[in-house]
Amino acid sequence: MRNSRIFLKRVAIALSALLLVSAVGLAQVTVSLPTVTAKLGSTQSIPITVGDLTSKGAISFQFVVTYDTSIVSITGVTTTGTLSAGLTAPVVNTATAGQITVAAAGTSAMSGSGTLIYLNATTKGKGTSALTFSSFQFNEGTPAATLTNGQVIVPVLSVKVSDVTLTGNVGSAISIPITTEDVTGKSVISYQFTITYDATKINLTGVSTTGTMSSGMSAPVVNTATAGQMTVAAAGTAPLAGGTTLINLVGTVVSGGTTTVHFTTFQYNEGTPSSGGVDGVVTVVAPAKPVVISFAPNPKPTTVSQNNIVAFNVRAKDPNGGAITYTWKVNGVVVKGPGADSTYSTRFADAHGVAKSVVCVYATTQGLSDSTVWAFTITGVNDPVLPTDFYLGQNYPNPFNPTTEITYSLPKEAPVTFEIYNLLGVRVRTLMAGQTKNAGQYRITWDGKSDAGVGMPSGVYLYRISAGSFLASKKMTLLK
Repeated sequence: MRNSRIFLKRVAIALSALLLVSAVGLAQVTVSLPTVTAKLGSTQSIPITVGDLTSKGAISFQFVVTYDTSIVSITGVTTTGTLSAGLTAPVVNTATAGQITVAAAGTSAMSGSGTLIYLNATTKGKGTSALTFSSFQFNEGTPAATLTNGQVIVPVLSVKVSDVTLTGNVGSAISIPITTEDVTGKSVISYQFTITYDATKINLTGVSTTGTMSSGMSAPVVNTATAGQMTVAAAGTAPLAGGTTLINLVGTVVSGGTTTVHFTTFQYNEGTPSSGGVDGVVTVVAPAKPVVISFAPNPKPTTVSQNNIVAFNVRAKDPNGGAITYTWKVNGVVVKGPGADSTYSTRFADAHGVAKSVVCVYATTQGLSDSTVWAFTITGVNDPVLPTDFYLGQNYPNPFNPTTEITYSLPKEAPVTFEIYNLLGVRVRTLMAGQTKNAGQYRITWDGKSDAGVGMPSGVYLYRISAGSFLASKKMTLLK
């Protein structure tokens, strides 16, 4: 009986050990360093990727990675956009040449898979450096980590897909340059490569040699039979020289987003001189309608006095960073543009009660547009229509020589001071000094002279009004 109990106890212990080993095995997480191909002197963010950490209880990690200092220098880490972003700032030690030690910890367990952390690196020499984990552990060793080492390759001759940002609608044409380091004297008469990319973002349909180093070669052979992959082979009789754009990849936009264009192979001739392809990142940005930053008059008037100068202005921007063109219309008729001028000044000589509209249409280079509309009626100069807000108008004409008129509005009686300054802040003319004016719309004229009656030189001047608590200023240009 006693022997039976001992036997059963030993069986239970063995089963427990087996279950523990199985649990550890199931809890293992892959941790991987990549193979990175880069140009000499380039900066790289080298990702350390991990398998799924969900429910693994990983709140800390530490590791040591070694590398060849003649090829690459690793100076620190980045956690932005990684699984480590919620941890406290990692402790990094690079005191030992060719080695980086990193330790990071937090209070909440990490979850999911992907990039654990980035190594910040700069390539220093041509050749290959192994990236080797000399140690790695989560927490105090649980979950266990299965490690995969990587390497940094700096080819003797680097051929790179250019990093480009493209703005275009679905179906818009795109061109992506592939550049090379100097091949002069290397007897390069042919090359071939295969690239892959995300076919849900772009569709590469061929190549263009126009204006490239390959323009003197025979027409390249292109294979795009596999979605998301392109193979190109080109050959000629005269050796290539220089180091500029080797060839352009061409295609169309499929959707917005980012894709890496990855070299799976690249070689010059039959492998000599030694070369390697460096990946590029292509970002496709969908064009957006222009956005108004400001407009004037604001608020929009409901009435405008007959023969009163009104200056309209719109400032808009393209969210994609492109140029904006402006087209001005009065009652549907184009009176200015399209062009870069965002201002329009005019007098309305129409009779009392006539309805008018001024429209500014602003458009991007992709043809997307929007507009700002002012709709109002004309009132006679003697009509008792009073403004509802203080307003300082843009001078007209502008630029001017020798005189210009400036309009302003007062919604109530106020003492008015009107002064002219140069760009150094020196007052050159006082047109009005504390004169009390009733509510109404006014115009004031400057003849381009100082208080002493001396004509001012060409340049930009500021005019400023002070009417009670209302202060405003604008620029004008005297051009002789």
